[in-house]
Amino acid sequence: MKERLIDFLICPICQQKLNLIDAYYANGEIKEGFFECNHCYKKYPIIDFIPRFLPETYYSLYKETSRNFAFSWRLFARIYEDPRDFLDWIKPVRPDFFKDKIVVDAGCGTGMHAVFAAQFGAREVIAFDFSPAVEVARENTRGFPQIHIIQADIFHLPLKACIDYIYCIGVLQHLPDPYLGFCNLVNLLRDNGSLSIWVYGYEGTEFVRYIIDPIRRITSRLPLFAVYLASFPPTAIFYLLTRIVNLAKKNFSLKKIPMSEYLAYMSQFSFNYLHNSVFDQLIAPITKYFRRDEVLAWFKKAGLSNIQISSRNEMSWRGFGQRLIH
Repeated sequence: MKERLIDFLICPICQQKLNLIDAYYANGEIKEGFFECNHCYKKYPIIDFIPRFLPETYYSLYKETSRNFAFSWRLFARIYEDPRDFLDWIKPVRPDFFKDKIVVDAGCGTGMHAVFAAQFGAREVIAFDFSPAVEVARENTRGFPQIHIIQADIFHLPLKACIDYIYCIGVLQHLPDPYLGFCNLVNLLRDNGSLSIWVYGYEGTEFVRYIIDPIRRITSRLPLFAVYLASFPPTAIFYLLTRIVNLAKKNFSLKKIPMSEYLAYMSQFSFNYLHNSVFDQLIAPITKYFRRDEVLAWFKKAGLSNIQISSRNEMSWRGFGQRLIH
């Protein structure tokens, strides 16, 4: 943990100052130690360079989601080495938007999106995840001095309200209370700060909701390695369909074919990338889908301005808004 991260941290329970105690340094960073709140005296350990702010109790399904996705992120630790998908998820944000900003990666997984944010010029990137995937994120981001990894719960965030930009990709739909998670992120924004989210859409996902979801309710309870092996055949079919649709779109209109835009878009990625997408669909204990009006209402209720809600491949929603002070 870099020492300057302390300037951004507060107690996730009472929002008061944290004191660093018994810090052990290695290679210029804090490797071990703990934080103690100077108000409620709650203690939070620093283990292997990562501050740990995990709640003592939490939803059982939330815990299961953490376990399942941590397994996935270890299997596919280097899957997001191409920024194209990242930039598509956060449209209309462009790489130059990150310049000199304090950024939060909410639900960082493998940490590769935090790497892109750093490469785009962010001054500081604070990446958090609830799951043990933070160990993978730490490894993937070690060469970037502006990236900080913490283990934290979106419902109990240990961060001050001083963030310029937050992105949250594919996280809210797997929470027991997505709107509360959204509001907690908004509360971290400083004046004129911005937020991007990406969530599954209700519109355009009939096949997934009626065919894939009943299967997912079973597979999310099975041994993870068994699901991993079983996910190869559907990935092969998925991979073949993306290539067929991509070739066909050059000569035919595909508007009447379900999921055609999504399949054409995914044709640019490798088999391994598609395998990760299929596997993630099969292991999520909680998966929710949102209508456009619902996503728009979140931003309006939070008092955000310059709101943009756009469709991504006619199956999901991108949301962007700013906390402007008039």
